[in-house]
Amino acid sequence: MTSPCASSSSVSSGAGPGAGAGAGGDEPLSAQAQAALLAVEPWFHGPISRTTAEKLVMEDGEFLVRESAACPGQFVLTGARRGVHKHLLLVDPNGVVRTKDRVFESVPHLIKYHCTNELPIVSADSALLLRKPVLRSGS
Repeated sequence: MTSPCASSSSVSSGAGPGAGAGAGGDEPLSAQAQAALLAVEPWFHGPISRTTAEKLVMEDGEFLVRESAACPGQFVLTGARRGVHKHLLLVDPNGVVRTKDRVFESVPHLIKYHCTNELPIVSADSALLLRKPVLRSGS
């Protein structure tokens, strides 16, 4: 039986210890510390459902980050590519924020890195380019 937290694609597979740069061996941030950093980001929507996120992300390149409604403390990138929604888990089971080839200090660091460098976030079955953040209401 699998956890409901494992139902989204994960970007954490394929990288071994020390892959890429980032945390440099420091302890990963707690879910509460990640949430505090994310709270100031206009593209972070808090604990919204997958369905709600899909209604907000309409076009290719649009994205948002949300806290999983099913698994509090897990953060999910929701984006669209070729008309299909993708939901990528951003924190591995050990609390490390990573992609397949790089470790990051925090979720905002991962998002800013990929936006600034115009690099796709690659998962097992897709590559999401982060072109246009979907801002939460009131931002």
